[in-house]
Amino acid sequence: MQACDRCHRRKSRCDKQRPECSDCKKASVPCAYTDRSREYGRERLEAIEQRLRQADAKNKALSSELVQLRASQRLSESAAPISRDRLSVNASETPDHNGCSGGDDGRNTSNIPALPASDLINEVSFLASNAAGDRHFLGSTSGVLFADLVRASVNVAESQSKSRYSSGRAADRGIFEIPAAYKGKDASHVLLPEDLTRKLVQSYLAHDHIAYPFLLPSYLFSIIDLIYSDASYYDDNAYEAFVFDMVLAIANANVYKYDWQMLPSAESHHSRAMTRIGEVFQVGGLKSLQAILLLCQYRTGSSIQDTSASMWHLVGIAVRIAYELGLHHESAYSIKNGDSDTSSSFREQEIRRRCFWSVLAMDRVVSFTLGRPLAINTDDINIELPSTELDYVVNSGLSDRDQSFNRTAVFVHIVRYRLLCGKIMRSLHGLKKPQHNERDIYLLRDSLASQLDDWFRDTSTLELLDAGSNSPLPHHRSSFRSREWYEIIYNNAILMLFRPSPMLSDISKEPTTLQKIFSSSKQAILGYASLHRSRKINYSWITLHSVFMAGLAYIYAVSCHFRERRRQSPAGAMLATNPTAIEIVNDTRACSNVLVAVSERWNALRHCHEVFDRLSDAVLEDAIKLHTGVARSAAPVHSVPTPQSNTALESGSGSYVDSQHPHSKNTGPPSNSDGTAWYDPAARLIDQGQGLYTQTSPLAVDNEFRNCFGDLQHLYHQQYNGDPVMQLSQDWLGYLDGFDNFLPMGEQAGFASEH
Repeated sequence: MQACDRCHRRKSRCDKQRPECSDCKKASVPCAYTDRSREYGRERLEAIEQRLRQADAKNKALSSELVQLRASQRLSESAAPISRDRLSVNASETPDHNGCSGGDDGRNTSNIPALPASDLINEVSFLASNAAGDRHFLGSTSGVLFADLVRASVNVAESQSKSRYSSGRAADRGIFEIPAAYKGKDASHVLLPEDLTRKLVQSYLAHDHIAYPFLLPSYLFSIIDLIYSDASYYDDNAYEAFVFDMVLAIANANVYKYDWQMLPSAESHHSRAMTRIGEVFQVGGLKSLQAILLLCQYRTGSSIQDTSASMWHLVGIAVRIAYELGLHHESAYSIKNGDSDTSSSFREQEIRRRCFWSVLAMDRVVSFTLGRPLAINTDDINIELPSTELDYVVNSGLSDRDQSFNRTAVFVHIVRYRLLCGKIMRSLHGLKKPQHNERDIYLLRDSLASQLDDWFRDTSTLELLDAGSNSPLPHHRSSFRSREWYEIIYNNAILMLFRPSPMLSDISKEPTTLQKIFSSSKQAILGYASLHRSRKINYSWITLHSVFMAGLAYIYAVSCHFRERRRQSPAGAMLATNPTAIEIVNDTRACSNVLVAVSERWNALRHCHEVFDRLSDAVLEDAIKLHTGVARSAAPVHSVPTPQSNTALESGSGSYVDSQHPHSKNTGPPSNSDGTAWYDPAARLIDQGQGLYTQTSPLAVDNEFRNCFGDLQHLYHQQYNGDPVMQLSQDWLGYLDGFDNFLPMGEQAGFASEH
C-alpha cells in the first residue's frame, strides 16, 4: 500500500490508515490516496516530448512547403494561358513527388494521387525490425534506404488504407484453437498425448534442428520418456521442462503450414516454458546458452511480437555467454576423437562446438536483417567448423530414415554461407572511410562474388532433393533439404553484394551490376514461389523481409532501365533486354502471391503486399506506355537532335553511341518480341520559355525528402533519443530551409530547378 499524497510529497512516514492517516488527521487537512503505479514514468514523458519536437519539425516543413506552393501559384496565375497549357508540370497543382510528369499519352492522371513514401519505407522498416522483434536503428542491409531509392523512381497510385504504423498495433492471436478435450482445463498443466509429442519432436529434428543442431536428439527423446513415465519429473526439473516446451513450441510454429487446425497454439507451449525461465538461467553455463538459442529459434518462426525478448538482445546475450565459456577458442575442445572412455564427454564437446556456430549463424541472420554490426568478429575466433566425419556422434537417437543424409555437412554449408554474408556486410555495408579506394572496393566485391560462386558450386556435394520431390517424409519437407532454397539464398547474397551500398552507392552506370540485380531478384522471387507451391517455404518474418527485398530489387532494376529508355541520351545502365509487360506481370504476381501467403499465415495483419502491388502496377504502367506508345504514331512529334558531343545520331536507324560509354553500343530503340519499335517519350520536347525540358520523370531529391521527412522521424515507432537517422533528417531539413532562402521565389517552388 502506498503513502498518502501529503506524506509522499513531504517525504514523511505515513501509517497508511484509511480514510485518513494520522498525520493528516492531526493537521486537519484532507487525506487523499493516489495510485502512483499508474503514473507515467520519466521514459514516457521523454517519449512525449520527443514526439512534440518531431511534430514541431514536421509543421515547419509543411509550412515551408505551403509558402512555396502559394508562391508558385501566384507565378502561374501571372503567366500566359498558352504557356500554362504547355507546361509539363502544372504550377497550379501540387508538385508530383513520385518523379513522373503529366501523362504523355494524353490521359488525365491528375486524379491519381501519389503514394506517400511512408507506405514503402514503413513496410521495409516494419519487416526488417520485426524479424527480430526490434524497432530502433536499422542499417544498410535492412533495405530501408534502398526502399527510399526505389520509391523515388516509381510513379505509384496512393493506398486507400492507412499506414501500417498509423493504424495502430493489432493484438496478436494464435492460429490454432485448443482442441475441445483441453478446454476447461489449466493449459499450464496439460500435456499432449505422447504419440503426438513424439511426432512434433521428430518434425523439429527433421527441419529446425538441421540448421541449428545444438541439442542431442537422444537427449530430447530421453526427456520425453521421463516426462511421460514419471508424473513428477516435469515439475521437478526446470531445465528439461523448459527444453520440452520450447521444442514443442518451435515444432508447432512450423508444422501448422500443413494442418492449421490440428494442434494447440505454439504460444501456449511458449508461455508454459517462460514460467520456468528464471530457474533455467540460474543454472548457468551451456544450458543457459541452449535456452537462449531455443528462444531465438522460436522467435525466428513464431508470430509473437514480444519486443522484450528481442532476438537482437537475446543473440547479444548468447554471444557473451559463448565468449564467457570460451567456446570461440579451439583450445576449449581438448578431447580428441577415438577415446572410448570419454565418449559422452566427446559428444558434449561436439555439442558445445555446434552451440557456438549456431550462435554465430543467428548473429549473422539478425545483423543482416537489421543492418547492424556483427556481434562476432571472425578475427576474434579460432574454432574449427564441425567435422562432417563425426556426424554419427551427435545424431545418435535418430531413426535410420533421419540419418539417410549427412546432417553435419548441411549445417556446415549453411554456416559457411553466413560467414560469407558477414564478409559482404563488413566490406560493403559498413562505414566508408577516407582510406577506402573505390577501385580496391570493386576488386574486393569481385573477390567476394567469386567466393560466393565457389560456395554455390559446393552445394552440389550435398544430398539434396530436387524441386519436383513430393515425398511425405518429414525430413523431405524441410527447405534445408531442397536445392531451391540454396539457390534462393545465393541470389539473396548476390543482391546484398551488388545493390547500392555505402561503399558503392553510385552504380547507375554499370550495366553488369544492374543486370545482376535484375537476374538475381527474379530468380529469388521464382524460387520463393516454387517453395511456396511445394509447401517447403519457411513462414517467418525473415522470409517475409527477404521476399519483399527481392521484390524491391526487381522494381529497382526495371525502373532504372525504363528511366534510361525515356532519356534521349542514356548515360546510365540498362538491362540486356527489355522486360516485356507479360514478364513483369508474371514475376510481380509471383512475388505478391508469396507475400500474401506468408503474411496471412503469419497472422501479420500488415499487408506489405499492397505496397508492393502498387509499386509493381506503376512499373507495369511504364512498360505498357513504352510498348504501346508506337501505336500513337499519328500524334505530332517535335524532335530536336541533341549535340554531337553527347550522342552520335545515325541516319535511318536511329542508333547512337553513348560518349561516356564508347564500349557499349545500343542500336536504336530496342524492339519488342513482335518486332515493333519502342516508343521513346524523350523524343518529345516541350518549349517552356527559358529552355527545353524532356518529359522524363522529375526526380527532385529535396521535394522527395520533404515528403519522407515524417517517416524518417517516426521510422522506428519508438522512443530513442539518440537515433542517428532522426538527427540526420532534422539537420537535412534545416539545411534545406536555409538553402531555400537563397533561391529565387520561382526556384523555391521546386519547378524551375527541376529538369
